[in-house]
Amino acid sequence: MNSTCFGASKREILADEDASARLVAAMAVFGVFTIIFAGVMLFTNAPSIGPQEGELAPNLSAPAHKYGDSVDTWSNWQFYDEIDRTWTVETDPNAKWYLIQFTDTDCPYCWDDAGEMSEHHVDYGDRVIFISVAVELDIPGHSSTREEIVAFQERTQYDGCRSGKKDCGTRPGQAHTWLYLDDRDGSDSLESQWEVPGTPFTLLIKPDGIVAWNARQHLSSQGQPTESVHDALGRLLA
Repeated sequence: MNSTCFGASKREILADEDASARLVAAMAVFGVFTIIFAGVMLFTNAPSIGPQEGELAPNLSAPAHKYGDSVDTWSNWQFYDEIDRTWTVETDPNAKWYLIQFTDTDCPYCWDDAGEMSEHHVDYGDRVIFISVAVELDIPGHSSTREEIVAFQERTQYDGCRSGKKDCGTRPGQAHTWLYLDDRDGSDSLESQWEVPGTPFTLLIKPDGIVAWNARQHLSSQGQPTESVHDALGRLLA
């Protein structure tokens, strides 16, 4: 009697174990498909990273100097710490955009453009966060220092700007009161990631980090601008 009872219980146990095994296997398969589906949705919806319009702008990670700080005061700054990936114009129409410009304090075109940057900031500084990234082009005479960058930024006396031929305090425009980043050594390959064709090079970025305007994509076949930075700001922020 006991043997029979034991046998019946054993069969029940085996049946329960078999059902449990099938349930575990089914749950495992379901879990795998869920992960795959989530991964596909995530990477399908995520924009590619790059400087072209419609792409998520590459990160900017470099020492930064705030206007008014001492020449020796630089702190690490990350662009991705600032953007809001959940932003939409419907939820926050007043969120600030970003104007990012790559500049070289020894570049004559950047020297002339400094005045226009001051004008852009007067007109749009309340709606746009300006960021200048100082680079060092591989051209003879283009060798700068942090002292030169700060003097260019704050428009103070320093003999060294524009290939060492100009006092930084005499450049066009007013003091640039926005953040300046130092990427002269190119250690994080910002120029490569952002595909900088030369300086000055300007991009307009939405609050969620998506590139809205790339100056390089608005050139004629002769290389002349078909839309100015100021016109692009007016159009995009209208």
